[in-house]
Amino acid sequence: MAGFPNVVGAIDGTLIPITAPKSDEHLYICRKGFHSINVQAIVDSDLKFLSVVSKWPGATHNAFIWANSGIARKFERSEIDGWLLGDSGYPLRPSLLTPVNNPKSKGEQNYNGSHRKPRVVVERAFGVLKSRFKCLHKTGGALNNEPKRCWNCDLYYM
Repeated sequence: MAGFPNVVGAIDGTLIPITAPKSDEHLYICRKGFHSINVQAIVDSDLKFLSVVSKWPGATHNAFIWANSGIARKFERSEIDGWLLGDSGYPLRPSLLTPVNNPKSKGEQNYNGSHRKPRVVVERAFGVLKSRFKCLHKTGGALNNEPKRCWNCDLYYM
């Protein structure tokens, strides 16, 4: 990815709307106020999905999803050579580069600017996916199945 050698992809989460589930309904209300599943993905510079984790309720934080994913363990064990770019919702890890909170120097500001540009691919990939499959976007309604029929996936192709 531009400006960062050995970066394999960018990581982020997106909220997929669902109808209110019958059990644990409160767990599925996301920070934006609707029922959802929080889907985490890693995308490369060609908008190709390399990893998808879609087994957590909408109220689940991205950092928790990362910490409990199979792909995180592969990176921690150095089974994948390279780095990921994540936003401030993720923890800084040896394999996961995040922005500097409250940058104080010109170098930290430059790093944050350089970090932001290639990370936009994951937002673009989610946008393309949601425009193709309207049911994945809030404006297209919501998935009408119980959450366990909509998710339970921790896939990676790396």
